[in-house]
Amino acid sequence: MSERVTAADIEAAVRRIHARVDTLRDELNAADRALGDGDTGMTIANVVGAWMNALPPAVDDVGALLLQLGRETRRASGSSLGSVLAIGLTAAGKAAPASPDRDAVVALLGAAADAITERSGASAGDKTILDSLLAVRDAVDSGRSAVDGAAAALETFRGREARMGRARIYGAKSVGQDDPGMLAAVLLLRAAREDA
Repeated sequence: MSERVTAADIEAAVRRIHARVDTLRDELNAADRALGDGDTGMTIANVVGAWMNALPPAVDDVGALLLQLGRETRRASGSSLGSVLAIGLTAAGKAAPASPDRDAVVALLGAAADAITERSGASAGDKTILDSLLAVRDAVDSGRSAVDGAAAALETFRGREARMGRARIYGAKSVGQDDPGMLAAVLLLRAAREDA
């Protein structure tokens, strides 16, 4: 991670994700058929399309941009994953300075996780995107990449039973399967990278 994150960095990441959204959609829909209704990819594609359409031409405030992305996420999807993403983005936006350094990024990731926990009922260890977010926060805090944190969480939780969301109805059958929200976190972060 560079010294500071700028709104331009986030805008560029959204554009990179949008360029890969068809592949993301198909991979996530396939994964979601194992533990859901097969539409996580469509949810993510709709959200990313809304982000892309909402990108302002010249915003120089990370907090304002995250708040805008949170609003667009809420408008684009009424799904549980969409709601969780909107909650996290909004909380992060409220906590973010105009150009956060690493410590501020860790703090805004923590604010997002706290808001998701409070509003969704999910807890750490439930095998949801919250676990990915917590792993990303810890990775960034220790100087590792966000992708590495999310990928490690996906690997760790693959062997566990889902305890929240639609996947929980599969009980023991969810063991060995990736949670679609956690997989979405990895794929989105990978697509956002300049070297993806």
